[in-house]
Amino acid sequence: MPDNRQPRNRQPRIRSGNEPRSAPAMEPDGRGAWAHSRAALDRLEKLLRCSRCTNILREPVCLGGCEHIFCSNCVSDCIGTGCPVCYTPAWIQDLKINRQLDSMIQLCSKLRNLLHDNELSGRHTVC
Repeated sequence: MPDNRQPRNRQPRIRSGNEPRSAPAMEPDGRGAWAHSRAALDRLEKLLRCSRCTNILREPVCLGGCEHIFCSNCVSDCIGTGCPVCYTPAWIQDLKINRQLDSMIQLCSKLRNLLHDNELSGRHTVC
């Protein structure tokens, strides 16, 4: 009996955002097994910086009118005047503490400490 099946034209598979990617090489440029994690954490920490002092946010607050995020100390003198980034009027009732972001920053700090400890424990001194 002859095989009458036609070959199917397969469309290239498109990955959705929820599908896992293949794992990257673990030791890029010889910098150690956790180099990718450190690089990802560096990128994340750049996003978690205050627009005014440029340090990692401390007690992050959001200005309700424009939604820019600052350290609570950095924005305290702007209340009643305007946002230091876009100059939108900033009032005390518009100030919102961002507890979720603060929790994420604390987790990033813990991860940074773990990665630093791992880096130090992976080094061997030769006597």
